[in-house]
Amino acid sequence: MRMTSQRKKILEILHQHDLPMTCDDIHIMIQDDKLNLSTVYRSLEKFYEDHQVFKTIINQKQYYYTGHHHHFLVCNGCEKMIPVGCHIEGKEKAIGKPYGFQVTHHDMTLYGYCEHCQTH
Repeated sequence: MRMTSQRKKILEILHQHDLPMTCDDIHIMIQDDKLNLSTVYRSLEKFYEDHQVFKTIINQKQYYYTGHHHHFLVCNGCEKMIPVGCHIEGKEKAIGKPYGFQVTHHDMTLYGYCEHCQTH
């Protein structure tokens, strides 16, 4: 994939943020009239295919992020997202084996209430 200035901007935005972002989030932050939303989406999907970014679905929205693979705790009250380490990485094959299932990747989001929302 050719690394255009627009694609560089997309990756820069993702690297600057710890939490995952939607295509819309990234598109708004770039503030470039020449960059349309579909270009952001296609670039993110290509980055995902090339293992440059991770992708997850939270509350029926697709999010992208960089760094390492992790999972998220999402508050049902304030929608705060908390990244947490992956505790099953490396165990996927053993989990799928008894079922004759070949695991290629996994994604997990846990929903509940953060400390703040529990007390209010």
